[in-house]
Amino acid sequence: MKRHYMDSLDKKILTAIQSGLPAEERPFDALAARLRMDADELLGRLRLLTQAGVIRRIGPVFDSRRLGYVSTLVAARIPPERLVEVAQEVSRLPGVTHNYERRHAWNLWFTIAAPSAEAVEAAFERLRQETGTKEFHSLPAEAVYKIRVQFDLTEDAAATEVTAPPAPAPAATLSEEQKELVRLIQGGLALEREPLIGAAARLGWTPAHVAEQIRQWLATGVIRRFGAVLGHREAGYAANGMAVFRFAPDCVDAAGQRAAECAEVSHCYRRPAMPNFPYNLYAMIHGRSEAEVLAAAARIAADSAAEAHEVLFSVREFKKVAMQYFVEGAG
Repeated sequence: MKRHYMDSLDKKILTAIQSGLPAEERPFDALAARLRMDADELLGRLRLLTQAGVIRRIGPVFDSRRLGYVSTLVAARIPPERLVEVAQEVSRLPGVTHNYERRHAWNLWFTIAAPSAEAVEAAFERLRQETGTKEFHSLPAEAVYKIRVQFDLTEDAAATEVTAPPAPAPAATLSEEQKELVRLIQGGLALEREPLIGAAARLGWTPAHVAEQIRQWLATGVIRRFGAVLGHREAGYAANGMAVFRFAPDCVDAAGQRAAECAEVSHCYRRPAMPNFPYNLYAMIHGRSEAEVLAAAARIAADSAAEAHEVLFSVREFKKVAMQYFVEGAG
């Protein structure tokens, strides 16, 4: 695919909008004012960037845990000749949001979320029966050191804002109206001057009430960020690697906190080891080339004296969608 040309203003917009879209009745007007540009020009550029795949969607990114959902990363070792077949079965599960082939013997990796641990296990059992594959290993996050996707497109390298991850919090109690609002906005906002009007009308609320609810959810962590989700390859970050490290149990937390400070790292977790894969620290690293990703992983390993490490590069993206919460049949 030919990459969409982005000028300096496009890059400035994309850097700002990833987590900086104001939760207001007219969010694009507010962002345009912040960027000192015309709102119609901003919307026109956002539409072109969306058509080109640089922007996947614009809106809220919800925290699964705060909505009462259980999520996990799953690793599978699939014979190469069956990989596409099994990946398609995995992608059919509504609770699967990310599904990738990675360059490794453990070659299929996906994330799944569901309203309960029992529902997740039921999904695994369905996969085992439908694919005849037993090796689906659940690797839930035991500690979260960073969840922050923020590419600085105005610079020469990926950059992420280093922020402390939120403390674990119980699931929020949502009314039926609030759940309906989640359903209405989770797919993203329309690229128009007043994008909250439709959701407000469905609920019998005012757009101001919808904006206030979004601000409250941001403040309490129900929404992790409000802005644009980028297609990282289309935005110029062609390499995406899952770096895995082995540390002694009493060293892994300190190592995870240091890895979270690495600008190229967007996600960083402690996860359990699995058979023949003894790694307990996972970091997603983005770069403009595989060499950049490998260099970042090597720095992390050296800085914290990792016992071993590998980088599993993404080869194919079978599925990447926003989770659909409170929807029948969506997990």
